Amino acid sequence: MEVVSLEGKLDSNETGQKRSDLENTAGEAVDSGDAKRPREGNHDRAIVMDMDEEEEVDMEKYKPFGMYCKNWLYLYGRWATFDEPTDLPPMRHTDGPVLPIGEQPMDTLEIFFVKVAQITEGIQWPLDVYGDVAVRDSLDHKRNYLFRRPREQCQRLTSLQDSLLELTGPSRAVLLLDHPAFEIDLKVKGKEESEDKVLCCDVFGYNNIAYNGDASYAITKVISSDYSAIEVKFAHVTCSLEATISIRMTNGSNNFWARLTARTVSIGEKVVLLDTRGREVSVRDDGQVDLQRSVVVVEEQGKLILGFEAAQLGDNAQSSITASEEMTFRARSAGCV
Repeated sequence: MEVVSLEGKLDSNETGQKRSDLENTAGEAVDSGDAKRPREGNHDRAIVMDMDEEEEVDMEKYKPFGMYCKNWLYLYGRWATFDEPTDLPPMRHTDGPVLPIGEQPMDTLEIFFVKVAQITEGIQWPLDVYGDVAVRDSLDHKRNYLFRRPREQCQRLTSLQDSLLELTGPSRAVLLLDHPAFEIDLKVKGKEESEDKVLCCDVFGYNNIAYNGDASYAITKVISSDYSAIEVKFAHVTCSLEATISIRMTNGSNNFWARLTARTVSIGEKVVLLDTRGREVSVRDDGQVDLQRSVVVVEEQGKLILGFEAAQLGDNAQSSITASEEMTFRARSAGCV
């Protein structure tokens, strides 16, 4: 087994997040001074959306989530449906050659994990979980999905030690222009759909504007409901860049399991980008490895550390050959030589 050519890129979006390439180095990151934090104004126009009685009844079941949904439709329903995913991709300015005027590093969110921290007597392990976990920022007010599974493709959680949701997002960096909103709408699958239970249906925000510090820091939020407590861990990453990670195999077999993580020196908490959990790695015809997540963030003057573990799949654990490696990257502005 040989896994080579680990590629990383840092880039920005159209509202002020600088896009950059990642460059592997043992040296210090380049100091480019303080960054300004632009702010996006609120919409001046509010649109009232008509909803039939059935839609209103469904929303009323889950207050305050139902009221939040109504308010969102009132403000932004003309431009998108409530569950519409953001269509702004990462890496929009990676290849330059010249960044748009005003592009600069800015504060962003990093999401580490979402897990079931506790369950009540109303449900028991294992849990077959489906539904949505998403975050919205004021860049486009659309859902940036962290977890999204239909009932037919639920994730089985076996215990408190195996209660992490397999996150597949965000699909782009979450900007801290105004207060971001986390939306959790999860259910536990029963034998019949009528027996499904609401694991969590709630929304919470993060008041990033109240923080005036220069250092990045992590936050843990616990959302309690009738059947569970959901724990979300995320970080406010200051003056940061968006990193898009990819892995390509140039030769060899994909008969191995793998785990890929990313972390910054400033916080240390790992973001899981890939964990096949003992299963064979999925590789496309062109050698591209399918990651669960590919977008993370790192301070402009910080370092991004990627950790890789892999082992050959064999008849027993003793026959496996395990390999591990850590690589450190620093940011380089798009268009720079």
